[in-house]
Amino acid sequence: MHILKKEEIFPYLIEITKNAKNYILISSPWIKLDILKNILKDIKVEVIIRSSQLEDLFITDKDIFRYIKNIGGKVYLNPDIHAKFVIVDGKEAIIGSANLTHAGLLEEGNIETAVLVKNKKEIEKLEKYFNEIKENSVNLFSDLAGIIVNSINSRNSEGFILEKIPEQTYVKIPIDKDAFYLGRIGTVKDLSSSFLSSFYTFLSKSLFADKEKLKSIFSEKDELWRKAAIFSYINEKVPDISLCSIEILAEFNPEKIREKESILKTPVIPPTSGSPFTLIKKEEDIKDLLKINHAGYWMGKPVKFGKLFNTDLNAYLDLEKIYTMHMAVLGITGSGKTTFLRRVFENLEYKDITVYIFDLYGEYFESLKNAGVKDIKRYEIKNTIFPITAEQIKDIFKSYGIPIQERSLEEKRVISFFRLFLKPDLSVLEYKEKTLEDLLLKATELTDIESPLKGEIYELIDMLKADFGENTLNNQPEIVSEIFSSLKENSNIIVYDFKDIEDPKSRINIAGLIMKELFRISKKDSKKRLVVLEEAQNFAPEKGFGEIEAGSENLSYIMARKIATEGRKFNLGIIAVTQRPANISKYVLSQLNTQVIFKLSNKNDLEAVSPFFEVSKEDIFYLLPFLKPGTGYITGLGVPFGMFIEIKLG
Repeated sequence: MHILKKEEIFPYLIEITKNAKNYILISSPWIKLDILKNILKDIKVEVIIRSSQLEDLFITDKDIFRYIKNIGGKVYLNPDIHAKFVIVDGKEAIIGSANLTHAGLLEEGNIETAVLVKNKKEIEKLEKYFNEIKENSVNLFSDLAGIIVNSINSRNSEGFILEKIPEQTYVKIPIDKDAFYLGRIGTVKDLSSSFLSSFYTFLSKSLFADKEKLKSIFSEKDELWRKAAIFSYINEKVPDISLCSIEILAEFNPEKIREKESILKTPVIPPTSGSPFTLIKKEEDIKDLLKINHAGYWMGKPVKFGKLFNTDLNAYLDLEKIYTMHMAVLGITGSGKTTFLRRVFENLEYKDITVYIFDLYGEYFESLKNAGVKDIKRYEIKNTIFPITAEQIKDIFKSYGIPIQERSLEEKRVISFFRLFLKPDLSVLEYKEKTLEDLLLKATELTDIESPLKGEIYELIDMLKADFGENTLNNQPEIVSEIFSSLKENSNIIVYDFKDIEDPKSRINIAGLIMKELFRISKKDSKKRLVVLEEAQNFAPEKGFGEIEAGSENLSYIMARKIATEGRKFNLGIIAVTQRPANISKYVLSQLNTQVIFKLSNKNDLEAVSPFFEVSKEDIFYLLPFLKPGTGYITGLGVPFGMFIEIKLG
């Protein structure tokens, strides 16, 4: 250790820093730029300065922030710092009473002294101390976003923003070294240089009493200095105003991981006024928080699907909460629904889950194959006429002008025949061996010899073939065989491609039969299965919407309800995808405990999803009509908290 007189401090600083090869660490409450330029070079540089009041920023040159940023360094703001020292490469250090200012280091300044330290162990202690100070400071360049100025309650706070921040940005409010509050910025009020006259009567007089200081801050064009000055000024005052609303989503404490407790807690103590909040940009900012489920425990089966809005953080969905508790994916055409599911399935790494996609328009198979999904099988359901009850046969006759009212014995015999062979159940449905044409021809044998009904059945066969194609009355056994084959398939993802089916009732009949078999086999083996209903309003409609009925004649509706209410007991989940939430069964929708919502603009659709948005999420609800493709909101049991998300389109 070597004692340095006042006139020796600056030359020694220049000497030890000019040979720096790895890093320079500086703790100095106040700094002047010309002094700094003499001791810094283009290597790793970290500087801690004082920011307890605005005067600190008037003493420290405003240009140092830009200078340090340009050479790739970092500046940390600390309201309590008084220590003055410089460390070089962990080998040499100068500790003393002098700030890096003219008064501290130049001859005409104060009387100062310092010591030159070269003892490695002592320097290690000093460097450790520097890092401790840094942990309790705020990184001006990347971390600091604003200050909590008022906590309304444990779930809602108000903040003073130090930079331009989009609404729906996520922030971190520290509690201690490891624990923190996770917050979401709701509404944001912008400030301009004229805000004092415009808003003065509405804002806190305690904060805005020193109008001259505020004018000097907000008239400054250098945004880095302005950001540091605002932080310092707020530390000096006791503000009670709001420039942004912050919803406190959860209290996160990673220490609980080791105790095997829930690491997400419902906030019951509000953040302290004056606490800084920082932007969340990287995975390490919140560690593995995004792989925690809604209950605060590790996700059983996390699947990556996109990013947390305005960050580079991967967002995850707990698939375990989907095949047990179901999910809705809602949004207008082109908003990102199908792409969202494609991202989920292309990242599906769990071979013990089988996904059955009911694809109305043939969108999934090729896109998933192109995305690199290999363990996938497609079943292209051929165009067909596929009635599964006698009542549906009667409807077909009626649609072609042949009303059968079962008043005559002949009509009763014919319909009784269809009741015997047509059942909404694959295990007894006669299509396993006979075609629809076989059954219609067999029915003619039950008519009277000279009966008009015999000729009408022959005419019906001809008209159906003319309208839907020759094979539509003869491919039923082939379709049934394919269904049974698909249920034995070992592929991770099975796609039922319905794009060729023209008759909506035939489509829902086949879908209903498949879902019924899936429910049956799931009851036996409880293997993990997921049913995906694309354009779900066509399979499980709300009463009064569209040409598909929502009653006992709609087997797909019945089975969608059954899976939604009972499937969780057998690891059978359902994902309903629709552009018209108002048109899907409200009962089914209410059972889907994770909701992914993209752009919606129709009034009825917005009303249908409004129950998913609690009061604190109203700002998100009112954003729905304005969302860009690929931007959405996900909430419910499959995610740790309601989150604004972005998915990669294309």
